[in-house]
Amino acid sequence: MKLSSIRSRILVFLIPLLFVVWGVFSAIVYNLTEEELYETHDAQAFQLVSAIAQLEGDAISPNLLDDHHELNDYFVIIRDGDGNDIYRSSDKIELPKYLRPGGQEIEYDGDSWVVWSFPGLKSDKQYIIGVVFDEALELADQTVATVSIPLALVLVFSIIATVFIVKRGLRPLTALSETLAEREPENLGKITSEKQADELVPIVDSMNMLFDRIDEYLAREQRFIDDAAHEIRTPLTVVKAQCQVIERDKLDEPTKLRFDNIIEGVDRATHLAAKLLEHARAGQDAKELKEQDLLPVLQESLAQQAHAAHDKNVELQLLQSEHVEAVVDPEDLATVLNNLIGNAIRHTPSDGQVIVVLDRTEDHIQLSVEDSGPGVPEDYREKVFERFFRMPGQSSSGAGLGLSITQTLCRRNGIEISLGKSERLGGASFVLKLKK
Repeated sequence: MKLSSIRSRILVFLIPLLFVVWGVFSAIVYNLTEEELYETHDAQAFQLVSAIAQLEGDAISPNLLDDHHELNDYFVIIRDGDGNDIYRSSDKIELPKYLRPGGQEIEYDGDSWVVWSFPGLKSDKQYIIGVVFDEALELADQTVATVSIPLALVLVFSIIATVFIVKRGLRPLTALSETLAEREPENLGKITSEKQADELVPIVDSMNMLFDRIDEYLAREQRFIDDAAHEIRTPLTVVKAQCQVIERDKLDEPTKLRFDNIIEGVDRATHLAAKLLEHARAGQDAKELKEQDLLPVLQESLAQQAHAAHDKNVELQLLQSEHVEAVVDPEDLATVLNNLIGNAIRHTPSDGQVIVVLDRTEDHIQLSVEDSGPGVPEDYREKVFERFFRMPGQSSSGAGLGLSITQTLCRRNGIEISLGKSERLGGASFVLKLKK
């Protein structure tokens, strides 16, 4: 039977379980109580029969009594009006000559007895019966045990069964939670409401509506950044073109300094606009990924960064140059490598070294970009991937978007990126793990 409701999943198992527990518990209590009462009844019946037999001048063997009850645990006494014993079933206790009618406790020879005295209606005789107090307590204890022990077992079983049933009933909620936890941050696709519990369908529908609104908001943000970057680049290009036609040699020194500051500001603004445009494009949907040869991409990226490395007198080297294929978009990988290599060159002092290492493992391809710079403290290794983040005291130029773009492109291509310390050079080490 298919159950589409969490409430139904729980109740359909829990209610029958409660009936079964109630039936089993009742049967156990009935059987144990019946056994104890039968034992007590047998002992009292034996005393009654023994009294009748003695009145007739006969006797009954005590071996017929259950070992659980001793013969002297009970007694029957018949007295005349003067308090003399006409009949006594046991000599274990001596009673006062006169007893008030009804029940009472009597201490004798270290034992406590519960004694009932009943006067006759047609004679002055007194009929007395008694039971040792320990026997009464034993009966009470066994009655309590008869109820409490099965109840404790039933309680433990009910708790275990209830936990199991609730866990089973909440399985759809657990499955939904696991589905959300395993989702990548950029995955805003809809969650199917099919095969979901009735109580979860409104939640899933609301989450899908939320995903749609977030996706629409991100799309508007990307379009704005894209449009803004394009609009900014056009006037910046015009400003730089006008500056370049100015004959710098005819300017005086203060004007030359201001002119150089204008050119530097325009270049930085142009670089920022380019990075904003690149960041907007990185957030777009991924292309169809295919296996690509990584060596040409690596060689091209190193060639593009060779001039910057030469100007700073930084040695740039590719280790283990071999043809290796991985599932990746070559343009995205080229952007990632250019950002990482350029970032390494900027943070490496003169006469330093930057290396790109290519390793092949059983389940993935590993690329690492390492430098001999100061490295990144552990406290900032997660924050450096945030947009516009710059470490305190950092003097090198940059828009603060390169590593954010790199992380976005890595996610889009299923690349795992991490930042650590280079064991070879002592500086930063960015490690990329690509799927084969």
